[in-house]
Amino acid sequence: MRRFTLAVGLTVALGLASCSSGAVAGGVGTLDAAATRACQGLRLVIDDRAAGALAPAQLRSMLGAVYGDAQSSANPLIRTRAVALYADATVIATGGEPGSLNANLDAMQRTCSGSG
Repeated sequence: MRRFTLAVGLTVALGLASCSSGAVAGGVGTLDAAATRACQGLRLVIDDRAAGALAPAQLRSMLGAVYGDAQSSANPLIRTRAVALYADATVIATGGEPGSLNANLDAMQRTCSGSG
């Protein structure tokens, strides 16, 4: 049941992200201070994963910090992408498969760089 709930949450988050990506207003292209902190945290996660230095609980903790920073942002796309990442990390920390983690990391990274 937990995985089903996470899957539904992830689906909703991705749906919202796809709706938000084409918006002109609402801070979608703006990286405010909170979004910048979330993007910096994301960079640390990506670097640590590349070095093979993250256990599932550490991944969840780090993406939890990214999520927390993102939720303080006015940028709805940053907030939505962070929800998807945190959901992925929660699934992994509870013994699930990585699923869409790599795709969601790439999507958030593109958003942070202003190209997605």
